[in-house]
Amino acid sequence: MSNNKVLFSAGVATIACSFLLVGCNTTGLGKGVLDQSLNPASSSVPTQAGGSAGSTEAVTYKNKDRNFSFTIPAGWSKQSGDVNSDMVLFMQEPLTKTCSFQFNMTRMQMDFPAEASVKASLDSAKKDIKIDKNLSAKRRDESGMENGKKVRFARGWELTEKGKAGGHQRIIYQAYDRQNYYINMMGAAETEHFDECRPALQQIIASIKFGD
Repeated sequence: MSNNKVLFSAGVATIACSFLLVGCNTTGLGKGVLDQSLNPASSSVPTQAGGSAGSTEAVTYKNKDRNFSFTIPAGWSKQSGDVNSDMVLFMQEPLTKTCSFQFNMTRMQMDFPAEASVKASLDSAKKDIKIDKNLSAKRRDESGMENGKKVRFARGWELTEKGKAGGHQRIIYQAYDRQNYYINMMGAAETEHFDECRPALQQIIASIKFGD
């Protein structure tokens, strides 16, 4: 059996890690940026130097290359990265609330089995509900009209973690677009701040749209 396979739980058959991508190690993706967003006091990018001023109204941003958009609420500011790059981080002011949203992306080979990855990762996320690691998990595809036909712009899944004291808690939407770019979009906060942050985080995650 290949070394790149992972065992989800006792009695569950091994599944190729390549089919799961983030299902194998969701917490490991973008860890440096996540640590920065959850620990603003120790960040090497001070708000005044590297961030932008908090907006006075909600702003909708679009990544033109990957053709997806999202809306950031009033009172949030960009801390690092760029909307049209492969990584960006926004946080709510004041940063001590630790409410953050970020995305990062990776280009997969065109023959990477995205559908199999989505199904296997969603199955794992649902099983994690039963062992008290996740609160919810669901399939989430993005479709729309193109040249008079309905097409699928992205396929993916969304989950909400159950936080632990002293840790962090996240709402995560993970998707593959039509060019097989894997995009991880995540709203997060330290667990003690999550209930306060959750409405805004859910609002941002729900606002993500692929296509024109």
